[in-house]
Formats: sequence, C-alpha cells, structure tokens
Amino acid sequence: MEILVIRYIISIICIIAIGVVIVIKGKSNSFYRNKIDKRHVNEESFQNYAKFYGKTIPSDVYFDHKLQVIYQSIVRDHMTSIRKISEKSDCALTECVLKIKYLKNKRLLGDYYIDTTHYQILPCSVADQALLDKYKPYIYGSHLQIDEMAKYVANPKYLSFHDLKDEVYQELKYLDKKNLLNGLKIDDIDRIIIYYSIEKRKTSTDFVSTHCPNCGAINDVDKHGKTRCKYCKTILVGSEYEEKEAL
Repeated sequence: MEILVIRYIISIICIIAIGVVIVIKGKSNSFYRNKIDKRHVNEESFQNYAKFYGKTIPSDVYFDHKLQVIYQSIVRDHMTSIRKISEKSDCALTECVLKIKYLKNKRLLGDYYIDTTHYQILPCSVADQALLDKYKPYIYGSHLQIDEMAKYVANPKYLSFHDLKDEVYQELKYLDKKNLLNGLKIDDIDRIIIYYSIEKRKTSTDFVSTHCPNCGAINDVDKHGKTRCKYCKTILVGSEYEEKEAL
C-alpha cells in the first residue's frame, strides 16, 4: 500500500515538473519570438528613416534596448497609450512615435492607427483597413504615383480622370494623416509621392534653415525640393531645386 502511495506522489510530482518546464519553455519561446533582428533593424537604419522625414534624433547607446521595449510593449503587452510606452522605453514622445512608425515600416507591426492627437496606437478600423488595402498594391508593391493609381483603381462613381485623381489624392492624404501609410511622403504642392525605399538609394537629403519670404518664419527645407511654410503655407523652394528647374 505504501509503495502505491509513493508511486502516486512521484507521478504527481513528475506531472507538475513537466508542466512547469512547458510553461517556462513557452515563455522563453514567446520572448525570443518578440526579439528584433538587429541585422535589419538597427540605429543606422532608423537614423536614415528619421532623416527622410526631416527629423534629427540624437545617437543613443541604449537604442536597441529602447526599441525592443517599444516593440514588446505593443506586441506582447498590448499597450495602447503612446505616452506610457514613451515613459516605459525612456524615449521622448515624438521620438517614440517615429520609432513606432519605423517598426511599422519594417513590417514588425501591423496596420495600427497612430493617433498623435490623443497619443494612442489603435487597431485600424474596418473602413480604414478597406481603404488601406485598396492602395497597398500600388504603393508598396509598385511605388506608383497618384496619376498612375487613378488608371487602375475602381471608379464606381464614374468620375472624370481629373476628379478621380483628386479622389485618390484626398484618400491617400487621409490615410497619411492617420499615420497608416509608411515609408513615403505626399508632396501636396506637386501632388506626388516621395518613396523612402527609392530615396534611400540616392544621396542623403540635405535640409537647410531658411526664412519664409512672406511671413519671415524659419523653416527647414530640403535644398533639392520644395515645401510649404508651416505658418502661412507659402511655397518654399530649395536652392538646388531652383538651379535644377532653371536648367
């Protein structure tokens, strides 16, 4: 009888031990699944991405750790408050937003809506997801321009080509405002799309500070391109863009 009791106790202990090992292994595997591949996601890559958007982020020896914290806060801990993610990762708020966009650009995060008014990162709505899916093949697959997209998108309202181009532009601006588009900038002056994956193959963008001729405000302008004054919306043109146009 005593032998049976001892065997029974040993069996229970073995079952508990196996369960503990499975749980630990599961947590370990989950942790490693949430690790970022540093070969493709690193500070140099992030700095190039930030520069594309005209941002200057100081170099940081804790970059890998902070980015990992942001990533795991969203993927593993399902945090939605960007302010809390910013505090947890010890990043400035605007830097945190940019790093979230960078992770999206690297396809490590899904189609999240980044609300920079209330600083929330939320799942994309059904309607916005449908609109995003409408343009994904033309943006990420082919790097098309707005007029090129207008040749392929559905036109159930039978709009003229001019009006259809305007609709494409307005829908893309809407998606961009919600931070649902990544790795591109929409030039609202010439209504063209500037793609990061294309621009990064060229020489680096050079931003210079210039005074707006209309209101006198200081703006950072790509010397090879154009932008609007952030205060009075006057078009500002870079010096080398003027030279290119004069040729």
